[in-house]
Amino acid sequence: MKLLGIGYQKIDICLNFCILYYLENTKLTECKTYKHARYKLRTGRGRTLVSYRKLRYFSITPKLQRLLMSPKTVEHMAWHHSHDAVNGVMVHPSDGESKKYYNMVHPYFSVESRNVRFGLCTDIFHPFGSFIAPYSCWSVILAVYNLPLRICMSLKFMFFL
Repeated sequence: MKLLGIGYQKIDICLNFCILYYLENTKLTECKTYKHARYKLRTGRGRTLVSYRKLRYFSITPKLQRLLMSPKTVEHMAWHHSHDAVNGVMVHPSDGESKKYYNMVHPYFSVESRNVRFGLCTDIFHPFGSFIAPYSCWSVILAVYNLPLRICMSLKFMFFL
């Protein structure tokens, strides 16, 4: 992942998914709710601490910075605000009722046309092909809805987290 320029941060989580050992919880050794230990008991392998579960956090900030640094893409970042929409026809997510409702509820966000709007999709898959394996992955895909449809739905501009 580092060779692709996509770094990530490992964050320990509770076995029951109820707490992230992050920020103010980094020093905790057990879950506040279920009192489950954070680390597995290790015998005969030294003092290496191994947590029961880990979350891998991929930051979108560097990807957005790269997107906004390119002169070719930055001119398209306000497209969703200025394109001509046909009444009653939705050809882009920016034409939908949800965007109009969001703009009405949050007018401070909709004033600036370059504020980034995302579409999120997620799904689970099992990398080892078995549902009984203890490993699963959640793919997360973010599409930037500021861009024109031909660009925002292309693989080059989607964020795979």
